[in-house]
Amino acid sequence: METAGAIVFLPREGNGRSLMLEDLLFEPAAMWLAEALRRAGVERFLVVCHQNDREEAAICFPQETEIITTGTEDANQRLSAFLTGCTGRVVVVTKPVQLMEEDVRTLLEERPPRSSDDRESGVCRIDAAALAQALEEGEDFETALRARADRLGGGSIWLQSAHPIRPGWRERMESELLARNSGAVRLMESGVRIIDPNSVYVGPRVTVGAGTVLLPGTILRGETTIGGACEIGPNTMIRDCVIGDRVTINASQLNESTVEEGTKVGPFAYVRPNCHVGKDVKVGDFVELKNSTIGNGTKISHLTYVGDSDVGQGVNFGCGTVTVNYDGITKYRTTIGDHAFIGCNTNLVAPVKVGDGAYTAAGSTITQEVPADSLAIARSQQVVKKQWAAKRRNRRK
Repeated sequence: METAGAIVFLPREGNGRSLMLEDLLFEPAAMWLAEALRRAGVERFLVVCHQNDREEAAICFPQETEIITTGTEDANQRLSAFLTGCTGRVVVVTKPVQLMEEDVRTLLEERPPRSSDDRESGVCRIDAAALAQALEEGEDFETALRARADRLGGGSIWLQSAHPIRPGWRERMESELLARNSGAVRLMESGVRIIDPNSVYVGPRVTVGAGTVLLPGTILRGETTIGGACEIGPNTMIRDCVIGDRVTINASQLNESTVEEGTKVGPFAYVRPNCHVGKDVKVGDFVELKNSTIGNGTKISHLTYVGDSDVGQGVNFGCGTVTVNYDGITKYRTTIGDHAFIGCNTNLVAPVKVGDGAYTAAGSTITQEVPADSLAIARSQQVVKKQWAAKRRNRRK
């Protein structure tokens, strides 16, 4: 089985910055390019960049990518070793460009070579063996790739449909529109329904399962994975999250967390990093989660903060509950057992534990452990002064 490769140059512009390392939507242009190449079947990558761009470039490409900096003495030997591992076609990108996945597939398919009139696109296909032969004959590394790719033989072709990336706000706007459209098209081709592709923004590393619906105002960023049959949006941003099947997320923001299948989030919920929300959980309006684990079937319906907490299954949070996790110096954790009932306006002052099946009375400030199946009441005793209001009004008259 043939192994396709890609050799990508990240040239710097006159301002000392590579356009391929500037963001399109949420990610560097080089990452959009790398993902298009990878999804089209490219398995091996070699990147040529400035020494000072190594770290940024490494983030954009697969972990095993080989990076050569300009001026490297053994560049030819490393390139030859790279080509040895590529038993099929090699895509070469010499200029800042955007590529669609189908563009790359076009290059990798078996078809007659095109004319070399389109070499200004900066994207071509080269036979790995032909390029290796040119190097053995004494060709300079960059010259062989940039200036003579179309004359190396082996069915080399230049791509006509590459979209160049250029400096300037108008050109940047065009590139970002293309990135937005390519993200939406990619998902719709895989069975995702997008109500309004003009108002949905999807990063290059995002994956979404078939049957999921994305509503207007949805923003999916980073390494986000969303299952099938979900409904996401409207006005929702999800970054670096894993979302299970049949999840509904409405007008909310989620970051660096996991949400399991069947859970409903929002509207107006905020899930901060390091949360793991179980199956069939309700995270309702104006609920904030942070660095917490929420068990299956738990209901946190509204106006509640759960931070640095381990919450069991089937727990019910009353409105206005707060886990008091910070004393100004140190963060502490709260532990809540299975099927506990937390009354409205309860303050759980960490570190504290509420046992399985325990209750807290509404308005309580809990500072000590609540044993399993117990009721904790921690509030002042109600005092009623009859006719107090009437007497006060009479005094004012």
